[in-house]
Amino acid sequence: MANTILTPITLWKDFDDTLPFNEEFLSEEPREGAVMRDVYILGRQTEFGRVKIYGRYYTPEGQETFPAVLIMFEAGFPCDEKLVMRFLKKGYAVFGVDYSGELGDGRHTIYPRDVDYANFARVGRRMDYVDDTARETSWYEWAAVARYAVRWLKERPEVTAAGAVGLRTGGEILWKIAPYAPIDCFISIGAAGWLAYRDIEKFSESGSGIFSEERHRFIAGLDSQSYAPHVKCPVMMLCAINDKKCNYDRVYDTFQQINPEVEKAILYSAHGNGLIGRHSFVNIDLFLDKFLKHHSVFLSRPVSFTASNENGDFKVRAAYDPMGEVAECGIFYTENTATFKARDWTRRLGDIRQMGKDNTYTFPLDVYQGSERALVYTFVRYSNGFSVTSKIQEIVLGEKHNGCRKSRILYTSETGTIGFAAFRRRTASIADCFSDSEHVDLELLPGYGGIPGVTTRTGIITYRVSEPRFEPSEGASFRFDAWSEHDANLKVTFYSDVEEEAGYTENFFVQGGGKWKSFLADPSDFKSEHGAPLASFSGTVSIVFQGEGDVLINNLIWL
Repeated sequence: MANTILTPITLWKDFDDTLPFNEEFLSEEPREGAVMRDVYILGRQTEFGRVKIYGRYYTPEGQETFPAVLIMFEAGFPCDEKLVMRFLKKGYAVFGVDYSGELGDGRHTIYPRDVDYANFARVGRRMDYVDDTARETSWYEWAAVARYAVRWLKERPEVTAAGAVGLRTGGEILWKIAPYAPIDCFISIGAAGWLAYRDIEKFSESGSGIFSEERHRFIAGLDSQSYAPHVKCPVMMLCAINDKKCNYDRVYDTFQQINPEVEKAILYSAHGNGLIGRHSFVNIDLFLDKFLKHHSVFLSRPVSFTASNENGDFKVRAAYDPMGEVAECGIFYTENTATFKARDWTRRLGDIRQMGKDNTYTFPLDVYQGSERALVYTFVRYSNGFSVTSKIQEIVLGEKHNGCRKSRILYTSETGTIGFAAFRRRTASIADCFSDSEHVDLELLPGYGGIPGVTTRTGIITYRVSEPRFEPSEGASFRFDAWSEHDANLKVTFYSDVEEEAGYTENFFVQGGGKWKSFLADPSDFKSEHGAPLASFSGTVSIVFQGEGDVLINNLIWL
């Protein structure tokens, strides 16, 4: 069997998920409007015994029957009850299943010693590589846990329907069980396969990749895009722009491989800096209402667009679902095709009063005249709150086209918060995946003279420094305005890498009150953690502002 290339069919054809659960309920604890019970069930049989699966089963009080949701959190992360409570308040039971295994103290799934690599802390190469076959990997064991967990949930007498939600690695697991497990629908969040292409940019000369036999074994047997054609239940995909863990450029490629007969939807979160935006919860609620509660809900069919050059002016013609009532529509575009982890996406909204026949709309694509390529996608939100996005397409602009000129102005508050995102909001997230609905990250507040600025309360980041339209010339200086009601320190960091690790920092003192303060700095003013000066602003990837309290920022300019 070693070195055999297994597929979604051959890998799972002999899998036995019919063994008895021998469930064991442990403690019972009250929650707001719900009850949580720890439970162990038995999973698959290995040579040294059966997997002992641990989970938390939450049920809403006052209901005898209810639909339920299986949640697979990201590997290595705990069950986040803030997310669980959202589903409970909507009338769903929740089964939060552990597949990460032994991580420290506390109850966890127990794997027999012959599959010890299923413990996330000890995966070794078994997560990222297929040295033997796909069966001898962590993914196989994790999917086996999910197969038994969803069957247990589906067979509960109080459960009327069962769906599944998977976050990042949890989402990748759901793709592997969706063709076979008895789930009524599933939602994949920040997970769409293409893990073998992790460091390969789609929109580059090497975007297709040249792979070894080992990589082909991984792609065929484990990568989620290989499972997409076999999915039989409705699926919704959510992902975030600039997510460093999920290559969103390739997400739609998986979406397109799903059987056309299957109901499906996809949505990007554009300005969450790697987190799923709060508006996506509306999609989640409507999707589950339709397929678990069997409500009559309008869900848009996939949307698309075409781009054309009309006498040097590029136009984007979007086609939305003609059966829906459009509440908002627009396009996002970027001229940075180099790296998916650090792009500034410009938003252009449409005027729905000018909507064309059958819900079509034409947008001007006002790109920088010096750019030869651009990435574009369109989005639409319907009157019921459901939103969808199109595929991200690369538009070849050519050397001669009309467009805007190079801009020395990186940001002005006249454009709202466009151009900024919150920086590393992991402490202000739900399940390390969603933007926290109780936390305001980006906000315009009035400064001196009523002039607004964007607050640096949680740390903010702009990627415009690496956009062709905004990138600085060699030898440029950097000027910006800041204001604070009270004396405050402001830390400004230029990063030269997409992971925001190689930073060059300068600290500025913002005197409280009075007029806006202007600051001017040269590259050499910014130092690395070892004291080395930044040689040039040119070639940097992002700028981060972190202030004490509500320090406001405005008018970022190259001089």
